[in-house]
Amino acid sequence: MGSKLRPGVVLWWGIGLTLGGVLLTIAIPQLGYTVVVQPGSANGVDQALLTLIDLAVRAIAQVISPLGVALIGAAVVMAYVDRPRALAAGLPDAAGRPRPTGEEAAQ
Repeated sequence: MGSKLRPGVVLWWGIGLTLGGVLLTIAIPQLGYTVVVQPGSANGVDQALLTLIDLAVRAIAQVISPLGVALIGAAVVMAYVDRPRALAAGLPDAAGRPRPTGEEAAQ
């Protein structure tokens, strides 16, 4: 029974997590600054809540981006390892062409 993980799926998850981590790192501090600078905002509870949210988002962003990059690398390795095994089993190669049989290879 084979694994349901495919290199393409892992690659897209890696790209999504990497971009999500980058967007979190870039956008959240700017949004927090916009909320704090508003003239009607309170300084006590709001500032502490904003600090906790900022800390949590930064910690998540520090984990998500490297995880996405690692998944991209894992997808490349999965595709590299899977190709010789697929060719040996007679499955289509990367170009989508089936492997030639004995008669077709002789021609």
